[in-house]
Amino acid sequence: MHRLFLILVFALGSFVGQTVHGQALISDNFETDTSANYAVVSDNPANGSVTFAFDYVTAGIPLAPRSVSGDTSGLKLAVNTSLTAVNSQTVFNSTAVTAAQYRMLVDVFMAYQGATATTIYAEPGVGGDGTTYNSVFSPISGSGSFMAFTGDGGSSSDYRWYLSSANGGATTVPNTDPSYLGHGSNGSGAFYQSLFPNPPSTAAGSPGNIWTTVAIDVDNVAGRITYSMTDTAGNSQLIFDNSPNPLSPTPFTGLLQGLVSLGATDAFTSLSPASVFVVYDNLEVSAVPEPATAAAIGFVGLMALSVRRRVGRHRRS
Repeated sequence: MHRLFLILVFALGSFVGQTVHGQALISDNFETDTSANYAVVSDNPANGSVTFAFDYVTAGIPLAPRSVSGDTSGLKLAVNTSLTAVNSQTVFNSTAVTAAQYRMLVDVFMAYQGATATTIYAEPGVGGDGTTYNSVFSPISGSGSFMAFTGDGGSSSDYRWYLSSANGGATTVPNTDPSYLGHGSNGSGAFYQSLFPNPPSTAAGSPGNIWTTVAIDVDNVAGRITYSMTDTAGNSQLIFDNSPNPLSPTPFTGLLQGLVSLGATDAFTSLSPASVFVVYDNLEVSAVPEPATAAAIGFVGLMALSVRRRVGRHRRS
């Protein structure tokens, strides 16, 4: 009986480790050059740069919120650095994500200095094809779904999201869509101002020169995708939800499976100085357990508790 109890406890631990916390599909802290695991797609590669294992701490950027002491490197993306033209750089992880439900997490730092900044967008995404670069503005381009946000609040649309027509989207989803939760897309709005106040952000309403953690949650069963960002207090706040009304859901079509992406876009022709770039760190993608799996975990737990009680009664007798 005691042996059976131990077996059940071990099984429960195994379930919890792989499902409740999510089965790890991708994990990269960018401390080493992992470029072999990625494909870089751009409308003009020479007009920007992609730097793996970039030591951002030495460059004066504080440690990412989910990094441990000593892990000082990330992925640096710069755009429109030479041609005074719009430019996009998109980096796709080569591991295909096929889970029914999954979560992507990544820390993002939008670096810029003062009035010399040019408005660029960070663009983390999911369900990509690995061959089409992401750009939320002219020229609009992309695959799967991604969000875009500025660091300097220099656009009338500082927050936008994209859903491919293959998934039933209007590509760049208009800011009047219910998925914007009534917040619109301009960083001057009250919601965004409370999300990223100045200080500590350089530009109120946008994460300028501060870290934020982006979470993308995909449910291919319900056809639901949500985008969240941590505020300056470290609390995760919902930014976009394609199906915000449970009584009248608006699910995406098909499946958002494929490649996760980390991107940057300069939608304007002003040249980006060297002080303007995006740093990504601590990319994680984990499968989320389905309800049936969670129920199985609960059953194993009840079985273990029942056996433990029997073992206790046996010992007392």
